[in-house]
Amino acid sequence: YLFDQQFAHHGWSGFVSAVEDNPQTLLDNKKISLKELVEFELLMELDALHYAFGNKWQPLTNHVTAPPLDLFADIPKTEVAEVLQLWQEGFEWSYYDSVLKGILLAAASEHSEIKKSFTIAGSKVPPLEGLGELSFQAIFCIDEREDSIRRHIEAVDKKAETFGAPGFFGVEFYFQQQGSKFYDKLCPAPVTPKYLIKESDAKSIKKIELIYTKYTHGILSGFFLSIGFGFWALAKKVQMLFRPKMSPAISNAYGHMDKQSTLTIENKNIADTENGLQIGYTLDEMLTRGEGFLRGIGLIKNFAPIVYIVSHGSSSANNPHHGAHDCGACSGRPGATNARTQAFILNHKKVRELLAAKGIAIPEATQFIGGMHDTAADVISYYDEQVLNAENAKAHLINIQNFETALNLNAKERSRRFASINTKQELEQVRKAIHSRSVSLFEPRPELGHGTNTLAIIGRRQITKGLFLDRRAFLNSYDYTTDEDGSILSAVMRPIGLVCGGINLEYYFSRVDNIKMGAGTKLPHNVMGLFAVANSSDGDLRPGLPWQMIEVHDPVRLMVIVEHKPDIVLKAIQSSPEVFEWYNNEWVHIVALHPQEQQFYYFKNGVFEKYEPITNSTEIKTIHNMKQFIEGAREMETNSIVHATEENLPVYLLD
Repeated sequence: YLFDQQFAHHGWSGFVSAVEDNPQTLLDNKKISLKELVEFELLMELDALHYAFGNKWQPLTNHVTAPPLDLFADIPKTEVAEVLQLWQEGFEWSYYDSVLKGILLAAASEHSEIKKSFTIAGSKVPPLEGLGELSFQAIFCIDEREDSIRRHIEAVDKKAETFGAPGFFGVEFYFQQQGSKFYDKLCPAPVTPKYLIKESDAKSIKKIELIYTKYTHGILSGFFLSIGFGFWALAKKVQMLFRPKMSPAISNAYGHMDKQSTLTIENKNIADTENGLQIGYTLDEMLTRGEGFLRGIGLIKNFAPIVYIVSHGSSSANNPHHGAHDCGACSGRPGATNARTQAFILNHKKVRELLAAKGIAIPEATQFIGGMHDTAADVISYYDEQVLNAENAKAHLINIQNFETALNLNAKERSRRFASINTKQELEQVRKAIHSRSVSLFEPRPELGHGTNTLAIIGRRQITKGLFLDRRAFLNSYDYTTDEDGSILSAVMRPIGLVCGGINLEYYFSRVDNIKMGAGTKLPHNVMGLFAVANSSDGDLRPGLPWQMIEVHDPVRLMVIVEHKPDIVLKAIQSSPEVFEWYNNEWVHIVALHPQEQQFYYFKNGVFEKYEPITNSTEIKTIHNMKQFIEGAREMETNSIVHATEENLPVYLLD
């Protein structure tokens, strides 16, 4: 009875249970338990029964004789369920197999065409040595939306090198924006930080929208202001419809932190705390996080003059699911503060001295710069540029132009999924249209978010650099040659299931049954108490994602591909029960790519077994002209995997 009672109002019981376990979920904390909710609801039912029947009613147990059903009993597997399982696995592997075959082709040195295509990108060519040979390095979040911008940057500047790391960049903390009374958690959801970074000396003045003034709440002032503001609101609405632009009423990713502000990153007094949180990191704590971050992505030598740490956020006007488009590794918030923090740590002179003693010698001329990519508007902003020396400052201006070219190309690639944009327009026109739709009130799809995510690849860039993965792959940099025993891999694998797998299943279930497990169309959504949405007058809380975010998504489980020996990968995923259950329960798939054998091993029933792709080499398509491909393909096929040959990249770049 209680089970049916609580599931009669979707979302509320689950939300109360979540708040009971994690009261910090709410900015304005409330003490509440599921038991209290059940008791309160039963009391209301008793009151309703007394009101309707007086004392002329009896308990259900006086008439119900059948024993209750065991709600948690195993469900017998039917033939229909088996057929559905076979269909699902066939649907998934029709895509996975072509991806695995594409990776093998890219790595096969004996394949003359592929060998020609990877004269720079492939493992056959030694990595660029020395500071002067790399123009810059850019470390992006592993987010699959950054797959394309990395590819375009590497195509625009052949001497640039890109990496992928979880978007909190190895620094976990709470962040307090200047003037805010709340703390923002900037790290993966399961992590509980012990540190607080506070913002001060913010230079920009926050703009306000007079339409939303608190004086409209008064009796007399509200009466007169509502009349005047009503006409103004009409004019603003027309402007937002036909000439959209950023305004204080729009969720601006760059409003999370002031670009010129000061952050309390370094702690020089261990007693400096607030609400039980240590303000900033000590020198040893900065060393630990800096070393762990660099070793995790395999960047321990061959540093470029400038290393960009690029976080991401998303600005959009018509989007009550805004947090789903920001960084998952930062608990659904922009990661700009994390990028600035890690850049500060790696620029710290004493941290570098200690890193050198541990075998990571960062040249004095190398400087780290934080940045943030607005994935909806395709804009990048840079932080603390004033720390650059004269030579790097000049190089930075050139790099910015290359980033801008890459952003133009990225916008054009994204436009093929948006029906309202003419993909065949010039690059600048397409990017302007992309930017406008992100702040447009009438655009229900400002960004498709993680739609189409299917892969998580942990390994060196060489195994994916020549592949066109269509923004479907989480790309986590990892170099097995620096981690023979897999000790680093265990730490790298820890957030993959929780963050990437969690995102994947969120989209999977919302796509499989959008009414029950998703959120329906977002057009009539009402925000409930700043913690959930409901459809119009319906009081149920929607547990998943709206149709406008998942309509292009194929419901397939995440395939994790790890470049290391199978026994090392097995040890890594067994390092903790929380990690292992994702793979053992087959919530996500995992394959190990043996680097010496160039052989895949698939994990099933507790062991890794050899897997041979069945896709024929001739079935792997080649893009000969990226411009024509983007303009001629409004949407990629589910089961196709395409690699772009290096000789054709200039065509893509010139156009």
